[in-house]
Amino acid sequence: MPEAPADQTRIDEIASGFHHLLDQQFAMHLRVARRTTALVRYGMVSLAVVGIIMLLLLLTLSWRIKPMVAAVGRINHNFSAIAADMTVMKTAVLEMQTQITEMPVMATEMDRMRGNVRDISINMDLLSRRMSNLDTNMASITEGVTRMAGSFGAMNETVGVMGGDVHTLSGPMRVFNWMTPFK
Repeated sequence: MPEAPADQTRIDEIASGFHHLLDQQFAMHLRVARRTTALVRYGMVSLAVVGIIMLLLLLTLSWRIKPMVAAVGRINHNFSAIAADMTVMKTAVLEMQTQITEMPVMATEMDRMRGNVRDISINMDLLSRRMSNLDTNMASITEGVTRMAGSFGAMNETVGVMGGDVHTLSGPMRVFNWMTPFK
């Protein structure tokens, strides 16, 4: 069957429309490909920048790690010293706790000693009063002895006078002394 020119025109229009659709679709695919390529390029550049930044961070870290290691070593040493000090403090606290357990016994003994000191104080007051009484008695005795000494002095004088009187009175009797067998 032969084709009519109208049909041919129609086929050409459809082919031209189809060709135009294919061109549009190709242009759209080309735009998508360009955008995808740009995104991939941006992604690759971003990854390269991140890689460079990571490399710089690693270099900085490796450059700064030695002082950090030294600081961590000092911190470790300080923690070891603190741990040793804590051990000493724990030992001291345990010793103090042991010594504190003896405190009630010491308090009881101190109370007992206070009672004894109070008793000693009372006894010292009594002794002081007795010593005062003794001083008074000694003063009385001294006074009595002084009076006795005075009395003995007066008696000596009287006896001396009596001795003189006896001597005077015995004068006549001395004449007979030659007869006494005791010589």
